[in-house]
Amino acid sequence: MKINPINTTNRILPNQNTKNQVSFKSETDYDTFEKTDNIEDKKLMANTENYKILRDKFGEKLEKATHKAELAAWNFYTNSTPENMHKFSHTEEEMHELYKDEKLYKQLKDIKETGFDNPHLDKQIKKLVRAFYDEIESGKEMKALRDKENEISGKYNSYIMTIDGRKISKAEINKILETETNPKIRQKAYEANIKAGDTIADDLVELVKMRNEYAKTKGYDNYFDYMIEENYDISSQKLDELLNGVYSKVGDECGKYYEKRQEELSKAFDIPKDELKDWHYGLLTKDSPEGAVNEYLKTKEQVVDIAKKVYSQMGYDVDNMGITLDLYPRENKNTHGFAFCIKPGKDARVLANLTNNATSLDTILHELGHCVYDIGIDNKLPFLEQDCSSSVMTEAVAMMMGDLPKSENILSNTVPPEILKPFMEKLKEDDARFVTRSMQIINFEREMYKNPDQNLKQLWKNMKQKYLFRGDDTELNNEWATIPHYLTHPGYYQNYFRAALLKAQIYNAMTNELGDISQNSKTSEFLNNKLFRYGDSVLEDDLIRNMTGKDLSEEDFCNRITK
Repeated sequence: MKINPINTTNRILPNQNTKNQVSFKSETDYDTFEKTDNIEDKKLMANTENYKILRDKFGEKLEKATHKAELAAWNFYTNSTPENMHKFSHTEEEMHELYKDEKLYKQLKDIKETGFDNPHLDKQIKKLVRAFYDEIESGKEMKALRDKENEISGKYNSYIMTIDGRKISKAEINKILETETNPKIRQKAYEANIKAGDTIADDLVELVKMRNEYAKTKGYDNYFDYMIEENYDISSQKLDELLNGVYSKVGDECGKYYEKRQEELSKAFDIPKDELKDWHYGLLTKDSPEGAVNEYLKTKEQVVDIAKKVYSQMGYDVDNMGITLDLYPRENKNTHGFAFCIKPGKDARVLANLTNNATSLDTILHELGHCVYDIGIDNKLPFLEQDCSSSVMTEAVAMMMGDLPKSENILSNTVPPEILKPFMEKLKEDDARFVTRSMQIINFEREMYKNPDQNLKQLWKNMKQKYLFRGDDTELNNEWATIPHYLTHPGYYQNYFRAALLKAQIYNAMTNELGDISQNSKTSEFLNNKLFRYGDSVLEDDLIRNMTGKDLSEEDFCNRITK
C-alpha cells in the first residue's frame, strides 16, 4: 500500500521528452500559440504563465514543509510513541498552514475562472484551489478530522495483542492462522486481532460521522462519495459500473473457488461445511500449494533476498537507489505494510512486518513497486508535479510486482518444480478472491458512510455472507475496524480494485514486448521511460494508452480468471 499521510494535492510535472519516447502533449505544447491578435488566445497564454509562476513559488515552500512532515509520519508509523504522534501532528499543521494564504487563494481562484487550453492544468488547479478552500474556509473542521484520526491511530498502533497473557504480533497471528490446526488456538489468535478492532470501533464510528458532516458542507451526501469523486476522480455511478461489470463476469467462478475452499477446510478440520467458523479460514491445508512453498522459505531474510534479486534482474539496485527498509515486527510499530515517499526521486521507504512465507514475499515485492515508482520520478522538475500519476497507477505497478511469485518463475531456484507449478496455478484463484474481498470491503465502507448508526457488526457479517460465501455461523464482531484503510485512507480501497484491472493490462503489454519482466533488465527502462519519470505531468488515460495501446478495460483482468 502506498501511504501518503499528508493529505495534499497531487504534484504535477512539466514534460521533458527524450529520444525514443512517445511525445505527450506537455504544458508547453498546449500553451504555445503562433503569433496572433486573438484576444482570447492572449488571455489564455497570460493566465497560464501567471499560474505557473504562482504554482512553482508555492511549490518551493511546500516541498520543505512536506519533506519535514513525511519524515515525521515515518517516525510515527515506525515508533508510535506519544512524542512522535505530537511531532507528526505538529508538522502536519505547519504544512497545512501554507494553504491559509488568502491572497494566493484569491489569485488562484481568479485564474481558475479564466481557465486554460490544457485539460491537465484545469485538473491540477481544481485540486490546488480545493486544498486552499479546505484550510481557509474549512480549516477548523479539517484540523478536527486530522486530530481525531491521529488519536485513533495512536491508540491502535500502540495496542498490544495477547494470547493467554503473552504479547503477540500481527505477523505471529497471521502465522498461526496459516499453520495451526488446533481450532482452540486458532480461535484465540483470531479473537486477539478482533480485540484490537474493539479498541477503536466506537472512535471510528465517531470519525465517520465527523467526516460525513464535513462532506455535507461540500454538497455531498456522505464522505465516501466526496472522497472518491474529489480525491480519486471516479463517480459513485462509474464505480458501480466497474464493480458490477467485473462481478457479473467472474462472480460464478469466484463462488466455485470458495466452495472448493470450504470443502478443503471441512476435510482438514473434520467438520461439516456448515460448522466452519471464521477462525477456521486462512489455514494452509496439507495439500495447499502455498503451504508447500512456505516450507522452502526458511527465514524472513531469505524472503528479502529473493525480492532484491528479482528487482536487480529487472534493473533496480534496491540497496543503492535511496530505498530504506524497516521490515520486521516490534513493539509500537504499525502492524501493516506501507510505502512512504519521503523525497521524490531520492528517498522512498518501506514499513513491513515480514515473516518467512509467500505472503511476506508478496508484501515486500508490492511495497518495493511503490518505491521504484517514487524513485523514478524526475526530481529536477517543479515540486508540485513530483508525484505518481494517481493512486490507481502506483497500486497497479505494486500489485503487478506482488504477483511475480505466481506469474513468473522467480522461485525456480528455491522451490522444486513439482511444488512450484501448482502454486503458480493459484494465481487465478487469488484474483477471484481479490474480487470478492474487494466487493466486501468497498461495499461495507460505502454502506457505513450512508448510515453509521446501523449495526455495523451485522453489516460486516452480511457482507461476508454475500461475497465470501460464509454461513450463518459467521461471527458478529468488530473485525471491520481492523481494516486500516477505513481509518487512514477513506474511500481508498476502490483504487485497488481499479488497479487490479490496470495491472493485468500493463503486465500483458509488457510481457508482449519484453517476455518475463523479472528476467529482463529492460523492465526498469520500460517503466521509467513510459511511466515513472513523468510523475503526474501527463493525464493518466494518455499514460495507459501509451503503455498498453488501449484505454483501461476489464477484459485482461477478467480473462485471467475465466480462461
